[in-house]
Amino acid sequence: MEEYGIDCIIEGEAEKIIGKIMRAALNNEKLPQYYEVSVEETPSLEEIPDIVNPSINGLVEIGRGCCRGCRFCSVTLRSLRWYPYEKILREIDVNIKSEYVRGACLHAEDVMLYGSHNTLPNDEKLIKLHELVVEKCEGIGWSHCSLAAIASKPKLFSKIAETIKQKQPWWGAEIGIETGSPELAKKLMPAKAHPFKPEEWPEVVRTGMGLMHDNNLIPACTLIVGVPKETEEDLTKTLELIDDLKGFKSLIVPLFFVPMGRLKNEDWFKETQMTQLHQELLIKCLKHDFYWIDQLIDLSLVGRWYAKLMHPFYRLFVGVIRYKARKAGIK
Repeated sequence: MEEYGIDCIIEGEAEKIIGKIMRAALNNEKLPQYYEVSVEETPSLEEIPDIVNPSINGLVEIGRGCCRGCRFCSVTLRSLRWYPYEKILREIDVNIKSEYVRGACLHAEDVMLYGSHNTLPNDEKLIKLHELVVEKCEGIGWSHCSLAAIASKPKLFSKIAETIKQKQPWWGAEIGIETGSPELAKKLMPAKAHPFKPEEWPEVVRTGMGLMHDNNLIPACTLIVGVPKETEEDLTKTLELIDDLKGFKSLIVPLFFVPMGRLKNEDWFKETQMTQLHQELLIKCLKHDFYWIDQLIDLSLVGRWYAKLMHPFYRLFVGVIRYKARKAGIK
């Protein structure tokens, strides 16, 4: 904060408090260095305004909050609210009236749970949402979804995929795998597997990834490396799971643990704490990504007018990474 001259950081949904912070700044009053929005200050559905200008890449919120309760995530501390169809469509209209946005990236912590107030997808509301959006847009993307929601209703997911693929051959989303260890899943994210048991988490991941592969949803998956109380057995289980996922089209990115949510008082995981198993996991993820990256580049450029221009640059970028990996002894 000192290096970049940042006076105040606000964490949380700022609609109800940003006014008083900005007034204080304009009046040269002392600002809090860090402001965490309380539950009481979190806006209700009616207090969240529509966007007034086009959003980046057509991003459109369809809801806020999460019901999974993962201990490492701050979003799970916020109440779950789903926007009505009318609000979502109004924001899409704001985007597509510009000359730059033709599609919509639906944003929620779990798009598959739209309209639901538990961890089971609501078939009727989810289907209607996608039919309405497909009618308006040239394409759809998702910000995030959960493997458990997909695995819990394979037929529903396939139907949604068919609707989306009316306009495009594939779509993407960010997916949290986090770990391959049932024990760690039980400790840190017991509801992430619901309606399945946390002990079934590795199988939930394999089932969900298989369904995404079959229906052309290409996930960018994350793992959390170095969570508190992580054991060698936990890392071994994650390594085994990554091996099982080799046949599923995806990117898998390991991330060092950052203290957030209910674990915000824990220590950061630093590179100096890495063990041989941590390094093995990072390398295995890199090899998985190398295995799929050429196909993903080709898919991302299908039908794009700039494909011939950008294709060599993407290949060059990947080539540089492969060269650096080989120099580091990774083959």
